[in-house]
Amino acid sequence: MSALTIDEIIEKTTDLPSIPEAALSVVRMANDVHATASAIADRIAHDQSLTARVLRLSNSAYYGLPRQITNLQDAVVLLGMKTVRHLALVASTFPWLTQARKGYALGPHALWEHSIAVSIGSQLLAGRTRGVNTDEAFTGGLLHDIGKVVLSMWLEDKISGLVSRSIQEHLPFDQIERETLGFDHAEVGAYLAERWNLPDGLTHSIRYHHCPNNCSPTEPLVDVVHIADGLAMSLGYGLGGDGLCYQICPEAIERLGLDANFQDSVAAEMTDAIEKAMQIYGRQ
Repeated sequence: MSALTIDEIIEKTTDLPSIPEAALSVVRMANDVHATASAIADRIAHDQSLTARVLRLSNSAYYGLPRQITNLQDAVVLLGMKTVRHLALVASTFPWLTQARKGYALGPHALWEHSIAVSIGSQLLAGRTRGVNTDEAFTGGLLHDIGKVVLSMWLEDKISGLVSRSIQEHLPFDQIERETLGFDHAEVGAYLAERWNLPDGLTHSIRYHHCPNNCSPTEPLVDVVHIADGLAMSLGYGLGGDGLCYQICPEAIERLGLDANFQDSVAAEMTDAIEKAMQIYGRQ
């Protein structure tokens, strides 16, 4: 058991992930039916660095726009509010998701590619079920593993033994985390989400992405992110030390009403969509 609490872990972690307030504000607007293109642009414009990164991504060759986008209003009008929200969030998380996380046996960009894969898988699954906002699903998928960014440094000197135990005893890695530290990366990630004042649904999708049945009452968004996480692992995106004993919860599949062949069809869509996403966001 860890002698430290989650609060103490957070305070002592030197490379704590952060998201600019402008991007967080845009995320909180995801379910606001009254949000306008102007309001989205205004929020992002409060952060000059974020604005520059969003405009750079907006001008990706992938979109093939007839002219260069030079301001946020044009970006929102030409690409749509949903796309610009995603660009803002991706631009905000890129600096820390792309770093190697040795505590999880993840090399440079591995957590980034896994997070992008889960965000896209979550979005695709949300489109196949009722009651899940695809925008929120994208965000939940992208942020589901933020706790790993915090805990990685605390597991670096233990990872070999933890992986060996996971394989030998067929134990999920999050269980080993809890036995080693007293909590797992999902709990730590949810703690950060609460500090950022993210909506409850997103916080729950982070906290319960390994154990959706523990979310009471159960929530479709949690099920979507959990299943997308499993699919991304099965496709080999960001398969670190903790992805070797990952089991998709059958109850989550049943709750979403997915058919028996959904894994093959969604996995095929994911692979194509992930490649397109990398054309936009890059494997920098």
